[in-house]
Amino acid sequence: MEDVAEAPSYPTATDEPLPDLMSLVDSASQLPDGRVRDAALLEALRMCRGEMEHAESASRDARRRLIEVRERFDSIAMLLSGGGDDPPTTTMTSEGVNTRDDGVRRTRKRGVAPASSHDDDDPSANKRQRPSTISTVDGEMGGIFIPETIPTQIPTNPIRKPATYTFAADPSRYVMTEEDVANHREDFYKKILGVSASGVEDYAPSPTQANLRSRSQLARGIHIVRNWNTGADGLTVEAFRSMHKSWYTKMKSPNPNLGRRTGIHVRTLQPSHEGEEGEVVLCRYNKDNTRSTLYLDVTQLYDALFEIHCLECNHAGGGNALKLRVAELYANLPEGQIRAFLDTCPVCIQRRSSN
Repeated sequence: MEDVAEAPSYPTATDEPLPDLMSLVDSASQLPDGRVRDAALLEALRMCRGEMEHAESASRDARRRLIEVRERFDSIAMLLSGGGDDPPTTTMTSEGVNTRDDGVRRTRKRGVAPASSHDDDDPSANKRQRPSTISTVDGEMGGIFIPETIPTQIPTNPIRKPATYTFAADPSRYVMTEEDVANHREDFYKKILGVSASGVEDYAPSPTQANLRSRSQLARGIHIVRNWNTGADGLTVEAFRSMHKSWYTKMKSPNPNLGRRTGIHVRTLQPSHEGEEGEVVLCRYNKDNTRSTLYLDVTQLYDALFEIHCLECNHAGGGNALKLRVAELYANLPEGQIRAFLDTCPVCIQRRSSN
């Protein structure tokens, strides 16, 4: 009887490193005897399948372990939050976290974005590393948010809410008729929103458009800020904050170096502030953190710029003067909207053509 060479014996354990596994497959494919080669390749195929099953099993175990750890972390975080009370000052040490006596300095790794919902007002967030120093265990760690108590002290400067304008008839200034103002308003909104002025009331900005907010979106923000430390809608403080977790950064104390909008708060208007008595409005700090600046809804953008440029400045000073004055009063009127207003202003257009 003809002797048939036995196929090489391959280990069946699943701990074989991948480079060694590949060399075994290569050696099997080079055997001269066809039957032996096929038997060896079949055994190598079984071994590869075992490796895949082992890897899949290990992956499932790792996922289960990760879920368990996250659940425990979440439970501890909720206990530390104390139902809205200040959690104790704690020093932690882990990868990406530096300890300090006065709290925790957390540095997000480059390229790793935190869990966040789409209503975040700042689309520029997470583009670069931004360390932040806080006096409590607070931040976004492993997708879990640990709340801090927000300081209640806010600025007391008067808040200016623009009126609605239809003309400018002061003889000591450039006169704008009702037709001039109506046409300017139309051109302005078509330029910045692509809609007619008559459709602005129903315009719903995308949450990713950081400087555009509808009246209902501002009302939602006011609701979140007013109930941040108490909970609302039948939810505890922890559940309410978890539902609106994208507001954790916004609700922090104002920090000009953080690179994102912080220090958002609410103010109550007085009759002298061009608003109904008791009306609550959404604000944020100005650049030096000394004043409240008002968030405008899309229907107020034109009137806010008209009040400053056409009435206060009488069309003088150009974009720089308008930009500086806007920054003193309002939180969400960027340079692009200012430029669109000036580009469509009929008085400024006429003056430019005359020059």
